[in-house]
Amino acid sequence: MIVLGICLMVLLTLFLPTAVFGGEFAMQAIVYPPLVYADQGRVWGVAPEVVLEIQRIVGDSSPLQETPWLRGYEQTQKLPRQALFAIVRIPERERLFKWVGPIFGEGDYFFKHRGAPLRIENLDDARAVLRIGVRKDGYTHQALAAAGFTNLDIGPSYESSFRKLAEDRVDLVLMGERTYYYMVRQAGLNPADFERTDCKFGDSAAWLAFSLDVPDEVIRRWQNALDSLKQNGVYKDIMDRNFR
Repeated sequence: MIVLGICLMVLLTLFLPTAVFGGEFAMQAIVYPPLVYADQGRVWGVAPEVVLEIQRIVGDSSPLQETPWLRGYEQTQKLPRQALFAIVRIPERERLFKWVGPIFGEGDYFFKHRGAPLRIENLDDARAVLRIGVRKDGYTHQALAAAGFTNLDIGPSYESSFRKLAEDRVDLVLMGERTYYYMVRQAGLNPADFERTDCKFGDSAAWLAFSLDVPDEVIRRWQNALDSLKQNGVYKDIMDRNFR
């Protein structure tokens, strides 16, 4: 019986996500400058700063770990004790996760290659172009598809979409007006090579998403901690420090 019990414990360990050990959750961070940067195992940026402050208040020691977008998105839906940030909360995702936030917000506009002979003043103008670059299953992909856009060029990342825009292989890319500059730099491109159109798609907010098995009381505790950061000025200090 002892041997059988040991074997069962070993098997359980093998099948649990490794990031859970050493903390309460597998805290997965999606690289999305300036919200999240990552290099050599270190994660930093606006969202990690906010998350770390929440962890300090609630007493959570889960390490923050970089994850590719699709892996983190799918793992948080399928595995227990998962957390993913920063992810835009939209109706198509509402029932997939439990939410804490928002931890960041901005307006979303269509961007074009500077000098391109396109007049994009409204959504009908955007629907009329040949191709709009989007990240597979990302916020822009899901939101534009839900709004009836059929002219979507689906790629693996926002960086690849901007590279296509630089080469005129797509006509537009939808991106937040505050994160655009950092995303383009992350792709190794010059932000001056692109320009924002006058067409605003809407406003988006990035949240911290938990897997559905996480108890509601835990979600309330994390949300209350974030709310307290916004009330005591710590949240504003983080935003001011990162966006000048």
